[in-house]
Amino acid sequence: MKGIIIYQSRYGATEQYARWLAEATRLPMLSLDRATPAILAGYDIIILGSSVYVGKLLVSKWLDQNAGLLAQKKVLLFIVCGTTADDISQQQEIIRNNLGRALSRSIETFFLPGRCVIANLSWKDRIVLKIGAWLQKDPQKKVVMNQGFNYMDQKNLTRLIAAVKHSVKETALC
Repeated sequence: MKGIIIYQSRYGATEQYARWLAEATRLPMLSLDRATPAILAGYDIIILGSSVYVGKLLVSKWLDQNAGLLAQKKVLLFIVCGTTADDISQQQEIIRNNLGRALSRSIETFFLPGRCVIANLSWKDRIVLKIGAWLQKDPQKKVVMNQGFNYMDQKNLTRLIAAVKHSVKETALC
């Protein structure tokens, strides 16, 4: 069956993961702004990538607008953010705040650690990050927010690649 990778990236981390995923799975990739319902109709599996900005998925509005179409597809969502793999409560909060109840049940989600290069941020995003760091109670998170981070690694895709390959096989059997 046919699958496609669709992504929305703000500073390039999600796009980089989408590229690595496309290389590993040999699936086509497309930026979200070019993903029309007509294009999506030709695919059985949608692998959707989004970064998080101030707790909000960049694709959340698109998910709402295309919920009916996505309900007919196998959807895997990879979320790229600064949330660590062991911070399950923060991951659940992101899902709860961005996916409707029906979508959260039907979409399989994967959290991937991203990057934040302070020098690359717009002045507005630097201010938002500074305010967030100032409000942050956890001293380790505060340091990371002030200094930036880069947790990007192709190895972070291992579970997602396995799920994509499994979904392609599973959909082919139906």
